[in-house]
Amino acid sequence: MAETVKITAPARGGRSRNRFAPTITIVLLLVIVAAMAPLLAKYRGAPQIWVQKLEAMSQNRPAVPATNTQHVVWVNRRSGLYYCRDSKFYGKMRPGASMLQDSALLKGFRPAQGQACR
Repeated sequence: MAETVKITAPARGGRSRNRFAPTITIVLLLVIVAAMAPLLAKYRGAPQIWVQKLEAMSQNRPAVPATNTQHVVWVNRRSGLYYCRDSKFYGKMRPGASMLQDSALLKGFRPAQGQACR
């Protein structure tokens, strides 16, 4: 007579599961973290260095020049720079405003070309 074979479906939604999958996943994550460790160590002190550089920049404010400071300049509020009337960026950098050069210097703006307007 013919033999009857009973076929049973695998458990958990019809897929068989590899018992090493969680172990492989953990090993891969550890390898990725180990590869990133030198990068993290390299940039770990970066924010402190940036703070030191910003503090040094704020202490090196340019002195008010001895020349005529009654020139109208265009200040860029985002960058903290001002542009003289003969600059190609005068009036074009936003957000900005026009003011006298001595007022711009007193408010902490710096000349974009490194020298005061003449």
